Amino acid sequence: MVCFSRIRVLIRPLFVSFTAISFIFWFYVINSLLGNSVSIKRNSPTSHQSNPIKSCPLISPKLVGRINLSSEAIAVISEEDEDVLVSRMTGQLKAGGMYKPSGCKARSRVAIIVPYQNRKSHLTLFLRYLHPFLQRQQLSYVIIVVEQFMNGAGRSPFNRGMLMNIGFKEARLLPDKYECFIFHDVDLLPEDDRNPYTCPESGKPRQMAFSIDYWDNYRPTPSNHFGGVTAFRVTDFQLVNGFSNSFWGWGGEDDQLYQRVRFHNLTVVRAFDDQPSLVHLARYKTLSHVKAKPNPSRKEILKEGPIRYKTDGLINLRYHRVDLQLRPLFTHIVVDIQPKQRQAVAFNRVPGHPYLSYPYSLTGT
Repeated sequence: MVCFSRIRVLIRPLFVSFTAISFIFWFYVINSLLGNSVSIKRNSPTSHQSNPIKSCPLISPKLVGRINLSSEAIAVISEEDEDVLVSRMTGQLKAGGMYKPSGCKARSRVAIIVPYQNRKSHLTLFLRYLHPFLQRQQLSYVIIVVEQFMNGAGRSPFNRGMLMNIGFKEARLLPDKYECFIFHDVDLLPEDDRNPYTCPESGKPRQMAFSIDYWDNYRPTPSNHFGGVTAFRVTDFQLVNGFSNSFWGWGGEDDQLYQRVRFHNLTVVRAFDDQPSLVHLARYKTLSHVKAKPNPSRKEILKEGPIRYKTDGLINLRYHRVDLQLRPLFTHIVVDIQPKQRQAVAFNRVPGHPYLSYPYSLTGT
């Protein structure tokens, strides 16, 4: 018995040690298997986790600065073979003139709205020039051209403000949601790609075309000038109820837009306000054209001011969409803004108005 007891005393520590070693061994084996399983799951191609795309740089490395817009350079752009151009452009663009940069996430999603009627040569040059310009700024954008329909009865006076409003409404129906809008005349080209086409700050719509070649050799336009090229956040444009629909013929709609902006206590800013030495980067070249006949009643309509702000604009916009096509370089929307049943109630306050047959309150779909 004594011998057996001594053997038990000698074996017990060995048994305890063996049990402990076994426990530790199996613990590490199981832990290792679980770790490999998690690692395999993380590295699996079927994993839902992916590295987020980084935002594009604040200043694009693709900018080239001032661009040659001499008559010779413009001729080269305008005369490039259309098939070659479309082939080159469509490799980067989606149908409808929609673009997103590759390799980074754009910091601004911008819809460019262009009102149009009978300016084919200008539109051709504008599209060929502006696409590379915007792409060098690494923007996510779309170019929407809103064309005023010409029916058999003849051409009605151009309504720039209404076409801008229609472009805004149609762009809001697109799958991609754009944060801001740049309302852009087809005959103005930015001369330097350091001129930002990014979204403005909320509450601060941006007047962009304030240094224009035809205006006293690029001398800044007056502070109340708010035409040519302007940028708005969606919420700000909705707040002011868009452009007035009441201006038929040249002039007035941009002046009243400025009035609406001021009425709603928004602050109009210009590029490089805080850096006057860089104002030359915001210059624009004007494409030559025959000046349109001014609307003789624009001043009378402007005087009505606040009467129109709430009732005349996005809120009462009516038009008939004649056609919509996603062309290689732009989204083309043709609209009829002449109703079958014409109303002149809104113009009764303006005696002798020459455009009574083209009211701003339109019926249609």
